[in-house]
Amino acid sequence: MNAKMISESDLAIELKGVRKSFAPGTETLKGLDLKIQKGKVTVIIGFSGAGKSVMLKHILGLLHPDHGAVTVFGKDISHLNEHGLNELRKRFGMLFQSAALFDDMTAIENVSFPILEFKRDLDKNQVLGVAREKLEVVGLGVEHHQKFPSELSGGMRKRVGLARALALEPDILLYDEPTTGLDPIMSEMVDNLILETHKHREGLTTVIISHDLPAAFRLGDNIAMLDSGKIRLFGPPEEFFKSQDPFIQKFVSKVKESKRQ
Repeated sequence: MNAKMISESDLAIELKGVRKSFAPGTETLKGLDLKIQKGKVTVIIGFSGAGKSVMLKHILGLLHPDHGAVTVFGKDISHLNEHGLNELRKRFGMLFQSAALFDDMTAIENVSFPILEFKRDLDKNQVLGVAREKLEVVGLGVEHHQKFPSELSGGMRKRVGLARALALEPDILLYDEPTTGLDPIMSEMVDNLILETHKHREGLTTVIISHDLPAAFRLGDNIAMLDSGKIRLFGPPEEFFKSQDPFIQKFVSKVKESKRQ
């Protein structure tokens, strides 16, 4: 399906004419339009300062647009009260750049945390059972479950962070620069983990914010290039390779160069 022809019923997230300013006379988002399809992997790329993090905060309802609308599964999230927002956020899983684990909690305690917070009907053994299952799904062996983050490698911490993001069986999984600070081998491991997670969760919508261009073109069903607060191009990878836009070609040339190395 062409990214531009996504029907309303196929949409997980839509940003329509979103504008956001943090100071008079300057806008971070300048009428941003983006449609994210259910069940697909969408990668958001762009230079630092293009507005990727601000856009992500709008999707999570942490920021509201000055103009325009953000809808998630058909709901305009700016019209939701705090309870409604919290209920909607249960449908999101989030893997942060640094995994953002609690230093004073073991791996299994980190994964248990959101389950204890939002699944109050489960007893302690049931919570631990779910946490173990999620850690197994992301490939972290039981011998590591009682370790603290400081005792885990960077790749293991990413696995724990992903297990925690999966804890509530989300419909949308968000990744914020998932390979930042990792070496090439570990980055490839994380990329493969993202793909495996997506393939094994039917209907899961995956959104990745990334600076890693080769990975973006390898992982994404659709890619959105954010430039100066607006989407410059949105579509499957082949549309980027066909584009005659010199700005787009700068990105594509880096991808081609990495393939030759």
